[in-house]
Amino acid sequence: MKQKATPHVTRVRALDQLHRGDEIEARLSVGPSYDDVVIRRGSVQETAPGIGVVWILDRLTGLRKAINTDECSVWRLA
Repeated sequence: MKQKATPHVTRVRALDQLHRGDEIEARLSVGPSYDDVVIRRGSVQETAPGIGVVWILDRLTGLRKAINTDECSVWRLA
């Protein structure tokens, strides 16, 4: 029986670690007793480390979305 491979994820603490084309998730913390919720997933288009924003091409909608790192955590999928 084949098992589905789960991607290796690492938390991105500084946006200058990201590069165009990297696959990432944006996660929102919903409370101390719960796991973070994935609110966006896609490939990096552009970063603005000075203001804490990364733009992705959202995998679900195909639209360009901004992620504010003050509101959520960013995780790289490998």
